[in-house]
Amino acid sequence: MTVKYHIPVLLSEVITRFNPQPGNIYIDSTVGHGGHSQELLSKGAIVYGIDADKNNLTITTDRINNPNFHPILGNFKDIKKIWQKYINAPVDGILADLGLSNNQQSQEGRGFSFNDSQSLDMRLDPNTQETSAKDIINSYDETQLYLLFSKIAQEQFALPLAQKIITSRQQSTIKTGKQLADIIHEYYQSRHIRKAIDPATKIFMALRIETNNEFENLNIFLNDSQKIIKTNGIIAIISFHSSEDRIVKNFIKKNNFTTIRFLPTKDEIKTNHLSRSAVLRVYS
Repeated sequence: MTVKYHIPVLLSEVITRFNPQPGNIYIDSTVGHGGHSQELLSKGAIVYGIDADKNNLTITTDRINNPNFHPILGNFKDIKKIWQKYINAPVDGILADLGLSNNQQSQEGRGFSFNDSQSLDMRLDPNTQETSAKDIINSYDETQLYLLFSKIAQEQFALPLAQKIITSRQQSTIKTGKQLADIIHEYYQSRHIRKAIDPATKIFMALRIETNNEFENLNIFLNDSQKIIKTNGIIAIISFHSSEDRIVKNFIKKNNFTTIRFLPTKDEIKTNHLSRSAVLRVYS
């Protein structure tokens, strides 16, 4: 089966700021399909690629045939433990791309897709994570769902959507991504509301973030990255959600780091529409 590799976002900007030299050590803490790592490796750098998704890591290991590439199954929140085990020397740069690969979004049975007719899972690593998106959507009460949709998804109709989901699950357990998307679409259609972007997008993103504790993990990652980066080393974070970006921005401000922000160009967005909401913050 031919794999459609995820297109790395803001690749040129990341590589330019890192300015990798032969022998430099980098941690790609969310390696995905290895697009950023490949470019670093082509400059002679050594890359430790971490991913919590076993499928992603298998694809990347098959894709990259380079002795300087070291794939590691793990969560980016454990970057300090992973560094202690595999590297234990100051690193020149650390990258985190907080988005999903297109393979994750489209893979049947993962629950990330609106059209997924199998389990609403969304766990990056089902072997270590107990709570799935299905568990959350069927167990959270009205207040919990409202807060999830309003605070994380920043959904205008958070309360009525929470109420509709609870009413729907009382009739039948919500088991699939398609079921959940249909409930959201039905609400918007009943109100004759049209959105430029599918209204299920923000709800699914919030549910994924909650399932994988992504905000909590990001805070741990940001703090521990500072403990292993070389003096004057570069850290680059690509976020796709305003709340994620706010966490990064506030961390940078709190620590008085030198920073620069990048957004995708019009040409990149035209070539890769998934980059449209990306924000890259580079700091040292």
